[in-house]
Amino acid sequence: MVYMVITAALIFGLVASQAAEAKKVIGWVEKVAILPEKVVLTAKIDTGADNSCLDVREYSFFDRDGERWVRFEIAEDGDKGEAVERKVERMAEIKRHKGKAQSRPVVKMVLCLGGVKREAEVNLTDRHRFKYRMLIGRSFLDGEFSVDPSIKLTVEPVCRGD
Repeated sequence: MVYMVITAALIFGLVASQAAEAKKVIGWVEKVAILPEKVVLTAKIDTGADNSCLDVREYSFFDRDGERWVRFEIAEDGDKGEAVERKVERMAEIKRHKGKAQSRPVVKMVLCLGGVKREAEVNLTDRHRFKYRMLIGRSFLDGEFSVDPSIKLTVEPVCRGD
């Protein structure tokens, strides 16, 4: 019985180790490109957040073909903004540590981190008080990345077909 437990533990450890090795190691801050606009932002990698979010100070809703859309500006670090339009996937109720819940539009965006290009849900919010204009959450990172909090800015966004 002890032999079976030890063998199972070794096998589990080997499988977990191989899975971790297959993931790309990134730091707690990385450059991320938003496609197809090719806007590059410095983003905080946040394993405590379910989804990603983007600093958008102002946005406006409009209808297109009977669906709700949102228009907003995004800009590379320090540059003038580029007008962007995305279909609103849903409105998210975000619980805040202080104060009442906040309703935020959620859109789908194609993000590129390192050589990984994925579509992700991104909620739009005012992050002007934060150092990083974008936050990358677990739903984008899942299965692809391991985060090493002792490093930062280790990869450039270089996705094929961007």
